[in-house]
This record gives sequence, C-alpha cells and structure tokens, in this order.
Amino acid sequence: MSKIIRNFKLFLIGIATLFIAACGNNNADQYASYTGEQLNHRNQYIDHLKLMEINLMKSDEINDSSARHAIKVYADYAMFFPNDSLSANYLFKAGSIATGSKKYKQALIQYQTITSKYPNFKYVMESLYLQGFLLDNFMNDDAGAKLIYEKVIAKYPNTNCSRDAQLAIKNFGKTDEQLIEEFKIKNRSKK
Repeated sequence: MSKIIRNFKLFLIGIATLFIAACGNNNADQYASYTGEQLNHRNQYIDHLKLMEINLMKSDEINDSSARHAIKVYADYAMFFPNDSLSANYLFKAGSIATGSKKYKQALIQYQTITSKYPNFKYVMESLYLQGFLLDNFMNDDAGAKLIYEKVIAKYPNTNCSRDAQLAIKNFGKTDEQLIEEFKIKNRSKK
C-alpha cells in the first residue's frame, strides 16, 4: 500500500510542477473588471489552495477527507471564477486527485467540464482522452469510452493520445492474458 501512496504523491508533485508556472503567470487584464471584494475573495481562495497543496505534499498519504476537500476547493474556484485563467488548471488538478483517490465519476466530471468550458486549455486533448480512459478502465463503459476515443482520434490525429485511443479500441474486450500473449508473439516476431 505504501508504494501506491508514494506513486500517488509523485503523481501529485508532477501535476503541481506542471502548474506552478501557470499560477505565477496571471494576466492582469482579466482581473480589471473584478471589484475589490471579488479580487480579495479570489486571492483568499488562491492562498487557501496553496496552503492545501503544501499540506497535501507533506502528508504521507492522501486520505479520503483530504481528497474530497481538495476536489471541492478546486472545483469551487472554477465555479466562482469561471473566466479566470487558473480555473481550467484547478479543474485538471481536481480530476487528477479524483482519479488518484478512485473517485472516477468526479474525475470524469472535472475532465468533461474542461473540454466543454475551456476548449483552448493547453491540456484539453489530455482531458478528453482521460474521459475515455476512465470509462474504459474504471467505469466498465466500453461504448462510452469508444465514443470518446473516436473523438480524440478525429480531433487530434497523429498525437500520442490518438495512438493510445486507437490501441485501446483495438484491445476492447481482451483479457489481460490475451494481451500478454499478443505482446509475447509480437516480441518473438521482432527477433
């Protein structure tokens, strides 16, 4: 179990690293329309999020309560500040934590929100792919996963996500044993 916790923490650290630049790269023009109270509320939220992230990184494990709290705070930020440049980042973090804590329906919702409300987000392709991945691997919805994977293939051809989606579709319904046997056969033919 401690290996899973360590891997999850490493995953969170990686996600946090991806977004550190985004947190410090705010476009001041987008806040010009905020009232002083709105800006203060936003800054308080960001301070709370930073403290929460520090505490998450310090802990040996992310318990269910911490995960629920983090997901809620990230999602609430996006709800209160939907036009803020950080909102999509926070939704992506919420999806990552939800996935890591096996809250797959919540993760799916976060990624769906990104693809529907933030089509220009730098990780929108990954957010779409992750919807299919969740449906495929954790929610036993091959039909739903196939629809999402087909969107990835059509919208983002010649990408790693597209190739992974094609492979996932090809492997629908196969057992682990079948996949291992195919892999062995493929490796033997390369020699």
